Amino acid sequence: MLRAKCWLLAWFSLTALFGCGGDTSVALCFGDARFCSQAFNPVAKAGPDQTVASGSLVALDGSDSEGNVDSYSWAQTGGQTVALSNASGAVATFIAPNVTSAVTLSFRLTVVNETKQANTDSTSVIVQP
Repeated sequence: MLRAKCWLLAWFSLTALFGCGGDTSVALCFGDARFCSQAFNPVAKAGPDQTVASGSLVALDGSDSEGNVDSYSWAQTGGQTVALSNASGAVATFIAPNVTSAVTLSFRLTVVNETKQANTDSTSVIVQP
């Protein structure tokens, strides 16, 4: 009976810790806090795709990236070239170009932690006339 209670307690503890599935994930680290904060790769989150009007100020927001992010780097990977402001920050901005038909601009966010582990994510901006 005691063994069954121990297994049941262990099952409940693991279920509470790790969840029952879905998109939730838990990272465990045993050691000091500094090691634990650096032991896992950062996760870049470039934000959702956007649709904007010509001439508008556009913000690319990677501030929801996870982990101990030491640096951010935004780069344009497609479409009509725009001038990115604050390309090394969590939030970069640009002015949408004036267009006569819809165009898609693509961007990549790279985040790096203190141990030089990196991750990337991409987002698109559709510019409407």
